[in-house]
Formats: sequence, C-alpha cells, structure tokens
Amino acid sequence: EPEGEETGQNEIEFKYDNDDDISDEMLSDMEAYSPGEWDIMKQLLGINVFTYILAGLIVIFLSLNAILGPGWLGQSMGISGTGSFTEISDSLPDSVDLSNPENLL
Repeated sequence: EPEGEETGQNEIEFKYDNDDDISDEMLSDMEAYSPGEWDIMKQLLGINVFTYILAGLIVIFLSLNAILGPGWLGQSMGISGTGSFTEISDSLPDSVDLSNPENLL
C-alpha cells in the first residue's frame, strides 16, 4: 500500500504506523537545530532591522527632548514659535478672573 493516497479533492492522506516513533537521537537533533523562542517571537511580531533603527531614533529624540527641552528641533530649523513659551497668542486673554461664581467648584 503506498505511503500516501490521493483523494478526489487534491488532498493527500497520510497513514502512519504506530511503530514509527521518533528516536531520542532525532528528537535531540531537532531540539538542537530548532530556532530559539526569541527568534520565533521576532519573526511573529515582524521585528527586523528597520524596527531597530526606529527604536534607536526614538531613544535619540526623546533623550534630546529631555536634554535640550521641547522645541529644540523647530528652533534649529528656524520655525517661528517653537521652543519658546514667552510669546502669548492673540486668541488668549491676558488675564482671567477665576473668582467668578461660574469658575468656583
């Protein structure tokens, strides 16, 4: 009897005997040459070189924001209104009286 029989739906049905157990040597070889859990997780999550580059850029920019303060990039590029909190917008009032009854809790 052939190892696999073809059925009418382009499928192959395999029949195995119970005597075909995997030997201890084959099992240890499979474990030795199998990929590690970290490699499997990286492949499942789609982590590649591009991901490492993005993570590095995130660390660099967050560090520069912590060291140089917010708006350092806009200031270095010459974009007006970035990095400075001294300019007051025209749409904001100069002072607000918070003692009004509608502002009390």
